[in-house]
Amino acid sequence: MFPVSTRGGTAAGAVALLLASAAVTPAAVADAPRAPLVTYNCAGAINVNVHPLNGAVDGRSGGGFRCATPDESFAAELTMSGSVTSSGDLFYTTRTTDTLKRTDTGQTLKFTIDRRFERDTPAASGNATERGSSSQARDSGTGTFSTGTGLVTFLITNNYILDVTV
Repeated sequence: MFPVSTRGGTAAGAVALLLASAAVTPAAVADAPRAPLVTYNCAGAINVNVHPLNGAVDGRSGGGFRCATPDESFAAELTMSGSVTSSGDLFYTTRTTDTLKRTDTGQTLKFTIDRRFERDTPAASGNATERGSSSQARDSGTGTFSTGTGLVTFLITNNYILDVTV
């Protein structure tokens, strides 16, 4: 803090210096280098439960789930929690908040994604597809579904891909 004085314009000089530094600070912050975007490419299988009666959605990745950046590859776990936003006889549109966790370091990344799970038949089991997107993530895959009391389980095991950019 500058001392306030009326002698010799010291106060005016201090104010001018403060104003000059305040004018420079926002521009300097705006020009500061930003961290480059990193894309995580992940693959494996996911198991997702849709609860049509209460609209809840939860899921997680299966064993062998892996992610990679241009520099490294690592084992990871994906967990999902959210809700059904719309549905029909053969589909569920959902919004989930996902957590991607590196199993070696424990580092986590959270993101939201809108997904659509489709089944090929109104029967108790059959084939399924899944695809989703948001501003941070995209995913897709195929697999199977089965129904239980108040529950539809999607097991997406074929060509499941998740790309997350942060």
